[in-house]
Amino acid sequence: MKILEICVDLDGGGIDRYLLNYCSRINDIDFDFACVDNNKVGVLEQPIKDLGCNIYKVKRQSAGVIKYYKALKKIMTENKYDAVHVHLGYRGMVALFCAKMCGIKCRISHAHIAFEPEGKGRKLLRKVCTVICKSLSTHLAGCGVDAAKWLWGTKSYEKGKVKIHNNAIDGNKFKFSPEIRKRVRNDLGISNETLAVGHVGRLCDQKNQLRLVEIFAEIKKIRPDALLYMVGRGEKEKAIIKRAEELGISNAVKLLGIRDDVHELLNAFDVFVFPSTHEGLPFTLIETQCNGLYALSADTVTPLVKVSACVEFISLDETDRVWAEKSMELAEKGHSEVAHDDVVKAGYDINAEAEKLEKYYLDCIRECKK
Repeated sequence: MKILEICVDLDGGGIDRYLLNYCSRINDIDFDFACVDNNKVGVLEQPIKDLGCNIYKVKRQSAGVIKYYKALKKIMTENKYDAVHVHLGYRGMVALFCAKMCGIKCRISHAHIAFEPEGKGRKLLRKVCTVICKSLSTHLAGCGVDAAKWLWGTKSYEKGKVKIHNNAIDGNKFKFSPEIRKRVRNDLGISNETLAVGHVGRLCDQKNQLRLVEIFAEIKKIRPDALLYMVGRGEKEKAIIKRAEELGISNAVKLLGIRDDVHELLNAFDVFVFPSTHEGLPFTLIETQCNGLYALSADTVTPLVKVSACVEFISLDETDRVWAEKSMELAEKGHSEVAHDDVVKAGYDINAEAEKLEKYYLDCIRECKK
């Protein structure tokens, strides 16, 4: 069996880590990847290549739909795929159409985002594109119930037409370790008394890091020794640096870029702040809970992500001061010793979930061959 996974990039984001976690544990299926050629090598590309997977680069759709289509067609016609798994939501219509034209019978379309802010024009576009995507897909999937209902529709979900695949993780890898905390804080130069605020996510509008910097400026007023560590990269990096300079806190805002040791970094943080404007079911908050790190999240994130006491929600309408004070309260709690078990019980253990996904793939392919 051979499957082509189509995604934006392999640069360490939630979807990318989801794919690596699952594909590295499924032995009876060969995987290839098609992602955007953005003139950089994603941090997860080498680990995926090490699994024996091929990675193909294509131009963005915005650079020309015809070029994008032809690039995908070349990949699909030169390889005999049993299925394509498209991780682009309603923007996956061109990839799905191409797969159908190339004779790939099994076409899975996956929703990873819910409640994306949109005006009337964008909402209409999404609705139209979603109808087309559903007509071109043989199977629908979602990272959570909210994402499934928002994109594919409540009726489709309630009729059992959408399969939920949990953003599962290696629980043992993310479990809190006092020894790792001590080592990582020492490596980062964080003293025992320093308050370390953490964040992981692509530096973009959706993740709302400009607001995070403003919240952190309020934290600094309460705790002058506080430091903010942001893991990720993206188009908002320069704007974040500029805003930190304007607020006079640039020395305390540490941009760590893309890291492959997030599971260790979480041990070093005292609190995690996550002011996203919209999400599906964020992979990162499953990781923080598994680590026992308390997280303060915007209530724009689905409540279904809360599987332990380590996540609390707050409105983006609250002031930066309120966010800061609540973050400080959570930081006082330390790391939970039971949250790891809560995450496993909730169905986010990768080893068990990988078996389910492999069976899902095989069942979908068999259904489409009938």
